[in-house]
Amino acid sequence: MEVKNVSIPIDIIIELLKKLSEEAKQEVFEKVFLEEDTSPLIMEEKYEIEKAEKELKNGETISWPFGK
Repeated sequence: MEVKNVSIPIDIIIELLKKLSEEAKQEVFEKVFLEEDTSPLIMEEKYEIEKAEKELKNGETISWPFGK
């Protein structure tokens, strides 16, 4: 597959994104910014998850103001 480059002014991209529905914006976000990693967790990652779950159980988490 041939790769082609196209230059588009950022203002045009912003205006396009503003006109999209919330569902379309979510799809663009997921395809551009999210990566799926299916590799097994390493020991350090498992430890951090266990630590976070323990902190949540003990009420040691921070409440974030959602919806602002």
